[in-house]
Amino acid sequence: MNSKFALVVALGAVSLASFAPRAAAADNGFYLGAGLTQTDLGGLDGNGFKIIAGFRPLDWLAVEANYIDMGSESYGGDSVDASAFTASGLLLAEFAVIDLYARVGVANYQTDTNYFSDDGWEPTLGAGIGAHFGSLGLRAEYEVIDASYFEAKTLSLSFTYTFL
Repeated sequence: MNSKFALVVALGAVSLASFAPRAAAADNGFYLGAGLTQTDLGGLDGNGFKIIAGFRPLDWLAVEANYIDMGSESYGGDSVDASAFTASGLLLAEFAVIDLYARVGVANYQTDTNYFSDDGWEPTLGAGIGAHFGSLGLRAEYEVIDASYFEAKTLSLSFTYTFL
């Protein structure tokens, strides 16, 4: 993974705690979001984006669908382009306005390399930290998709908005 991106994600996560005393509690309901991603695609790093749609019916539970563009990268004649649609359940632990969460779900991934193309359904696991300021949220997350020919390890920094 790109160490600069990892540092930005880590600093973003730490800065969430500094806003906690002044922020409001999380809103439950439907939410949309977007973010930036850095993905290790089996030795090649790709920069991309993430689109988020979810529903949080309870303080401790959410269901979420994501589109993850894991980026496109070339190095020394090797190239890879990967993306995935995911559906996950999130278990959350709320501490004031800070949420710690674990993600478990499935991913429908697509990869194209200069040697082969692959797609399929595989499990996805992840963990993250988020903070909510009323309807606005900020989160940092690490997620893994273990596909047939590679393991995609994605760091993301995202914003969300919950509709009341």
